[in-house]
Amino acid sequence: MRLTASALGALCCAAMICSGTAAALQLQVAIARPKAPQEHPNAPARSSRATLLADFNTAVAREACRRLNARCVFWYPDFPEIIPGVESGRFQLGFGTYLRTPEREARVAFSDPLFRSASRLLAFPRVAARFASPAGAEITLDKLRGARIVVIGGSQQQRHLQSLATAHRLEVLTMMTMGDCLEALYEEQADFALLPVLGAYLVLDPAANEPPTFVGPGLIDEGLGGSVHVALPRDDQRLRQSVNAALTAMRRDGTYQRLWRQHFSFDLD
Repeated sequence: MRLTASALGALCCAAMICSGTAAALQLQVAIARPKAPQEHPNAPARSSRATLLADFNTAVAREACRRLNARCVFWYPDFPEIIPGVESGRFQLGFGTYLRTPEREARVAFSDPLFRSASRLLAFPRVAARFASPAGAEITLDKLRGARIVVIGGSQQQRHLQSLATAHRLEVLTMMTMGDCLEALYEEQADFALLPVLGAYLVLDPAANEPPTFVGPGLIDEGLGGSVHVALPRDDQRLRQSVNAALTAMRRDGTYQRLWRQHFSFDLD
């Protein structure tokens, strides 16, 4: 089929527009980054692991942006700000160890899974021992009564504890970050913290003389664990498909696994 000069010119123009559109794609990327704990006599030393998850998410996001041929602008807001930011259009990609829940799915879309997560209680052994019944028995959340438990505000952990609070006589305290939750344990403002295992691991100081320890089994039901996803706008199906394609390609060629090994010495998949 022969093209006229005008048709050929139109095709060239369309190709330039498509190329320009791809090159002009700009994404606002939000990544939850922990804050340094405030200095006080009983505060834990800042762990060198504290920013590993944010650094890993940044590396994954940068690689995804490269494969999408997108110019990405990175922001590091507090965890509770990211879902509302994606919902309002302020951010197009949100990294914050997000599990899929019905409430969140009503507000944002989610990528294919990144890795798997679970939640666990965290406490000082001497404090946890006071709640063991009978003495020495394993402490589980469903049997815990009369305890003060700190969680991140707006998290699934908070929502689940609120559903148990009256029947279990629990006092639920909320903080902005995992570092703040850990501080509440050191300050004896709370008896336990209920946190995602990976996030808590990252803020714990491995060199501390008497650090809090994980108590009881890992929790997955009721939205406390499961697969972790990137949050995206609900009305941008094309972006979600493109991000999923980039993540699939990263796993297929080993890039995702290489980035994980650069940041962590264990596997959560």
